[in-house]
Amino acid sequence: MSRNFTLFLFSIFLLVLTVPSIAQQQDTENSLLPEIDPQDIEIRSQFKARFPGIRRQPILGFDPTPRVYQVDPNRQPFMETQEQVVANLPVSELSRPNPPGYNPMTYSENIQAYSRLGYGSYSSPEATFWGVHRLSETSYVGGDLDFSSSDGHLDGQPSSFRFFNANAEYATKLDQDTRLQFNAGGQSDFHYLYQLENLLPAQQQLGKDYTGFHLGGELSRFQNTIDGWNLEAGLQYFDVDLEDDTFTGDVNETVYRASFAKRWAGNNVSETFTVKGGVRSGVYDIGDQQEGWTTLQGGVQYQRLFNYITKVTGEANVYYAADFVEDKVYFAPSLQLEHTFAEGLKITGKAEGKPYLKSVRQHHEYNRFIASDNILRHAYEIKASGEVSLEYFRGSTLHGGVSYSNTKNLPYYSQSTPTPGNSFYRINYENATNFRIYAGLTHQLLPERFWVNGRIYAQSPKLDGGDKVPFQESWGINSSVHISPIKRITVEGWLDYIGKRETGITGQELDGIFLLGAQVDLEITERFGAYFRGVNLLDDNYQVWEGYSERPLQLYGGVTVKL
Repeated sequence: MSRNFTLFLFSIFLLVLTVPSIAQQQDTENSLLPEIDPQDIEIRSQFKARFPGIRRQPILGFDPTPRVYQVDPNRQPFMETQEQVVANLPVSELSRPNPPGYNPMTYSENIQAYSRLGYGSYSSPEATFWGVHRLSETSYVGGDLDFSSSDGHLDGQPSSFRFFNANAEYATKLDQDTRLQFNAGGQSDFHYLYQLENLLPAQQQLGKDYTGFHLGGELSRFQNTIDGWNLEAGLQYFDVDLEDDTFTGDVNETVYRASFAKRWAGNNVSETFTVKGGVRSGVYDIGDQQEGWTTLQGGVQYQRLFNYITKVTGEANVYYAADFVEDKVYFAPSLQLEHTFAEGLKITGKAEGKPYLKSVRQHHEYNRFIASDNILRHAYEIKASGEVSLEYFRGSTLHGGVSYSNTKNLPYYSQSTPTPGNSFYRINYENATNFRIYAGLTHQLLPERFWVNGRIYAQSPKLDGGDKVPFQESWGINSSVHISPIKRITVEGWLDYIGKRETGITGQELDGIFLLGAQVDLEITERFGAYFRGVNLLDDNYQVWEGYSERPLQLYGGVTVKL
């Protein structure tokens, strides 16, 4: 082997060793990728960040799939600085990557109007409507309607009813921080008091009409989600009319309300103060005379989040309550604690005391068979409760709790005569206590495909004398299941059970109520569909109020339109 050939091989060997080092140095100086010190890698491998009370989320600024800016390979290399390279890239390449698209659940589509028209057995039409229309970038108008009626579900006596309720709303932004809203609505309900027919002359029927309307407005101004104020006012009119003069039953009521709240941030992080006040007053008829009631409230609220895991909300309120029987000042404190022990595990405790009064409308809509010449009184409730909730899987939660209440002048219902089904119900007031325990489950087995809800509770509502509160069950169950085997079909089922209830008459109680229902929704097109529903599928002969049978098995069918 000649000497020249040996030198040639040695030169190639040196070139092989030198070129990668030079290329690596040039790539390091001109690369757009961040430099990583080996020491940083070692430190990062041992570093763990813990944020109590905050769910796992990506560390800001870290992208597991970083975007590498591509440089034109045909241009002359190493002639530009890093700033010049970036400046020449398209603006779109420098923008932050778009977030993942939001896909709403199939049952909550982004629509502007929804309507459902159907018809059921026993001559039972029904209609539901909801819609909203944006007038401009700063205002919208919306409304909803709910109608249902039925006729003839009982043999040998009138049993028809009608429920109709409609509402409208308008909202606009006066400026960037100020929002103005108006709302209005009306109702027209009717039902026969069919079990009272034996007290009336032959061929005479007794029906009960509910009519009314409400108006309201709200003005709010918030510089952000914390600092601002809110003003709200409204009135409500409600009228009860019996179609026969044999019984005294006509009554009308007007309720006025107004409230104001001012909230601002404190000196500490996540600390707010709120000052609020309000008035609610009503006038109603008792026979030929008119009575009234008033509830005044004033107080302050303090709220703060400690270490992002404990939220404290405290209130100190003073109420002035005046009604037909008495007028009194009540101190109404409230304290609520929410603490997050671990990811998904939260405990909530609350203790409060405050007065309240149910209006004529609230009583008559809850019990359709009460008399009209009842006196309204304030009740004062002291209540303590605690709840534990655990989100063991995304969209799946276990929760349970316990509560105890002690109420002065609790309103409850009893029949005015000892003969069931032959009289109106009356409102009574008595001190009472109630111990309640419950547990529930919300589980989403497959997102948008299969989910279930369930809740079971037990309680012991007792009057001061030791008797149970009439028409209050000792335990019950509420449950539902939703199944969507394919995108265009949704099957829903529900099961409710209410245990036996005492009637207030010695030796008489109502059997438990076992209600099973189901509904199938079929989406034919994106805008048009059909539905089928069954109510009281077991054809249970039940009574919510003694002497007044409710509807048996009913089947419905109709169409659904979405815009």
